[in-house]
Amino acid sequence: MFIVKMIFLWWLVLWYWWRINAFARKYRKDPTFYHPQQRNDWLLRKARFFLWLFGVKVIIEGYDNIPKGAVIIAPNHKSNVDPVLVLYALKKQTKEENIRNRIPTFLAKIELSKKRTMRNLLSLIDTIYVDRENPRDAIKKLNEFGSFVKKNSTCGVIFPEGTRIKEAELGEFKAGAFKVAVSNYLPIVPVAISDSRDALNKKRMKLLHIKVTFLPALKPATFITMEPMVIAEKVKSMIKGALENE
Repeated sequence: MFIVKMIFLWWLVLWYWWRINAFARKYRKDPTFYHPQQRNDWLLRKARFFLWLFGVKVIIEGYDNIPKGAVIIAPNHKSNVDPVLVLYALKKQTKEENIRNRIPTFLAKIELSKKRTMRNLLSLIDTIYVDRENPRDAIKKLNEFGSFVKKNSTCGVIFPEGTRIKEAELGEFKAGAFKVAVSNYLPIVPVAISDSRDALNKKRMKLLHIKVTFLPALKPATFITMEPMVIAEKVKSMIKGALENE
């Protein structure tokens, strides 16, 4: 029975990936066909299925700390599933029809654009890629990212550590993520993601509870005169404190 279930789930995953690729191809062919909210809400449904498939239950706290309009979301990064968790956590927390799910815009390393399925997936959420080996291009893309977030009033998601940190401790928070907030006068919402390291662990048999906590926003007026590295340390300290209190 277990083998039958695993085969069924495997084919279900393949079918969902096919659906995502087909949706992305249709969007690339005619970008005006799907409104950003349509694309976001469609992916949100797929994220919900993905998390269920891997036995993950997401607990969302502090949603009301996200200001209205354009904002920078700065989470810690422990797992490849973290972007899915952020997408899922930005769903509206009410059934009121006039309130919409928040739309994320991701800043991602350029290596991800070279993987077809990942490229198709990220194209649906207006991802901007950064070549970390090319400082001049990185600055250009950071500016492009900030302008896009501000113009479209989305939630700009930047993982300040720059990559997954497999150890329990937090990695170094890079200053670049916060230069975007300073130059575009955008509030910053630190986000603490706890217990996501085992999300994709094939040996895990039990339901995994992952908490995504949106911490109080830092308003631009409070950090506009600070050096980006000082802001980075402040955000890191807030996330560290939240994780230690779990």
